[in-house]
Amino acid sequence: MERKWIWRVVFTLVLTAAAALASVTTFVRKPAGADAKDSLESLRGAFPGATLGLDLQGGLHLVYEVEVNAAVEDKRDRMADDIVKSLAEKVEMKDVKIVRNKTELHKFDLVFKSETDRASDDAQETLVKFRDAAVVEMEEGATVHMALVDQYVEDTKTLAVKQAIETIGNRIDELGLVNTTVQPRETDIIIEIPGVDEVQTSRIKRIIGQTARLEFRIVDEKGSEPFFTGLSSKLVKDGPIKLLWEQVQVDGSVVKSYYLEAKDDPKTGQSGRQILKAFLKDVEVPQDDIIAFEENRTLDNMGNPTADVTWRTYFMYRTSGISGEYIENANVYNDDQTGQPYVALDFNKSGAGLFEDLTSKNVKRRMAIQLDDKVQSAPTIQEKIPGGHCRITLGAYDSYQKLRQEAQDLVVVLRAGALPAPVRPVTESTVGPALGKDSIEMSKIAFIVASTLVFLFMLMYYRGAGVAADIALFINALMIMGIMSALGATLTLP
Repeated sequence: MERKWIWRVVFTLVLTAAAALASVTTFVRKPAGADAKDSLESLRGAFPGATLGLDLQGGLHLVYEVEVNAAVEDKRDRMADDIVKSLAEKVEMKDVKIVRNKTELHKFDLVFKSETDRASDDAQETLVKFRDAAVVEMEEGATVHMALVDQYVEDTKTLAVKQAIETIGNRIDELGLVNTTVQPRETDIIIEIPGVDEVQTSRIKRIIGQTARLEFRIVDEKGSEPFFTGLSSKLVKDGPIKLLWEQVQVDGSVVKSYYLEAKDDPKTGQSGRQILKAFLKDVEVPQDDIIAFEENRTLDNMGNPTADVTWRTYFMYRTSGISGEYIENANVYNDDQTGQPYVALDFNKSGAGLFEDLTSKNVKRRMAIQLDDKVQSAPTIQEKIPGGHCRITLGAYDSYQKLRQEAQDLVVVLRAGALPAPVRPVTESTVGPALGKDSIEMSKIAFIVASTLVFLFMLMYYRGAGVAADIALFINALMIMGIMSALGATLTLP
């Protein structure tokens, strides 16, 4: 019996010592600053320590809504492109046009060259292959009215929210932020990030809200002339928007490529992009094309960027040659000649083949590198590019630091992946500590005083039994703190 008693004491002492050791990292906080040395670094590897939650130390509370209808529209467009591509490659029907429904985003029409082509066995067999995702609603003449399957639409919406949560969580992890929570609420995403300051808040919101859909598209030089010249009558003479053109080479001949240009207006506070978007808002863009925008800064005699910012349009084919989903890695490097930062991309095996095929078919044509609706650059393809490597040169910025920060932020979102649909901020608030630093310090003093009084009362009133109760209470509190510290739990006010 006496031997069992000794082992119990030893076991209790060992657990108490372990709990005390684990609790050290909670009470001794990690020193601030990137260069600060942490004497408990090895201990924190095993016991990360309990942290204060959003209500105790303050931080950032964000609520974003996932625009799931945009995900459905994107799925529909990709599905329509896949069907047309399948018809062109497998049954050699290359003149099928896509008409996208602008009100019912899950519907689209396929317009064949003739009713005979539409009714052919080859066309019908091809359409049947896509029946799990898209079905034929009606056929009339040379047109087939199609719609995405209802279950496919619902699955797309659900998956969009799940992917958005995962992507946002990955972006937060890439930033090195800890003790964050990202959780769904129907089509909303609630994000809580404790302990961030105002500077961090601005960057975090920018990175979280960026869709980061990277696309490589060929510029439709020939199609730009009839489109933009048709808008010339709507332009105000000497107004903020100018219709310009530049000579480019397409298929061995020189053609005029037209575009619109607008400067930032400091009087109204509108950027050139906002001015161009407002003008093009109600303009009907051809089904097979899209418009994106590029930012350019005027340089002074020394080659430094000035405050004058100009935006221009690019008229491009809607179907992209390759997208960011094929990116395997992204890094920031400095150009050997200019010293300016750029983003280097490495595609995976499938992406490398697609990129090589895209560049080989479009030699001497411009390829726009588009991030969301902004063109980062539009280099001319000089020759086929094998190996799956590419670089993105960013626009001019006020300083090297800002340019490098932009490049690093771009790497963060490219590594974490693109959002499946845009997210719209619903609530953005900086939460202050519920108690405040002074209140927390006073609470610590109150805890010590109250605990001391309880211990003394137990000792004086119950004597020997009180000593045992005090020891058990102390060990219990220490065990709870040790477990929280070992798990890296978040301590909140409740």
